[in-house]
Amino acid sequence: MIDFQKAKQYVFNLLGSDLSKDFIYHDIQHTLDVYQSATRLGTMAKLSESELLLLQTAALFHDVGLIYGEDKHEAVAAEIVREILPEYGYSEEDIVVINQMIMATKLPQAPHTKLDELLCDADLGYLGRDDFFLLAAKLHLEWKRMGIHEMDFDRWIIFERDFMKSHQYFTAEARKLNDEGKKNNLRQLLKIGCPQ
Repeated sequence: MIDFQKAKQYVFNLLGSDLSKDFIYHDIQHTLDVYQSATRLGTMAKLSESELLLLQTAALFHDVGLIYGEDKHEAVAAEIVREILPEYGYSEEDIVVINQMIMATKLPQAPHTKLDELLCDADLGYLGRDDFFLLAAKLHLEWKRMGIHEMDFDRWIIFERDFMKSHQYFTAEARKLNDEGKKNNLRQLLKIGCPQ
């Protein structure tokens, strides 16, 4: 029998103790955020109880690989899942599904199933939310601290504009929930007077 609560506690203990403080966007709050977004989207999609549990588990574990650094962290998370989740009653079939969801979140996102799509959409749900600018600023600062994609403010705004213009949510549930907010956030970005 799956012990989801213990698996959840394992993730929070791991991220709380081993995650670098340089991850100011990809922190415990982000994991909780993606978990809550995935739960909401999965409920809207009328997933079965077992499907929703797998989606929630993937949301919790999708960034645990960051404790070893940014490079290939999705693949590292998948290794952690293979090692840890059998202890909490997850079957080999469950682990395959969870790991496929996690790997689908690697940018550029590449989902193959509805569950993959829901997790990808949950991971980028902030694009359509009111706290988008706060979270985008945290991500920019994280990248600067980590030496990833060094860019000044103007280049960052242009990067965000281009990403928002090209991004589309995969699921009808995420589009219903986030598209209007995402359009509004893009309008705000376009008002910032940076060179094209």
